[in-house]
Amino acid sequence: MREFGILLSIISILIGILLLIAPKVLVKLGEQTNRLYNIDGLIYRNRYAFGLFLMAAAAFMFYTTL
Repeated sequence: MREFGILLSIISILIGILLLIAPKVLVKLGEQTNRLYNIDGLIYRNRYAFGLFLMAAAAFMFYTTL
């Protein structure tokens, strides 16, 4: 379970960084994977808030699993 938490925190950090510095990469990825729900507009309008939130949540998860 600890490894799963670390993996999720690393993925969250990477997504948060991409939201902050390279949102076009996530747009392309979203076009490929986002077939059922289209929440891209909400996320990309508030990308700084979502990016910072994901990075903070990931840091907390990483801290609590160590």
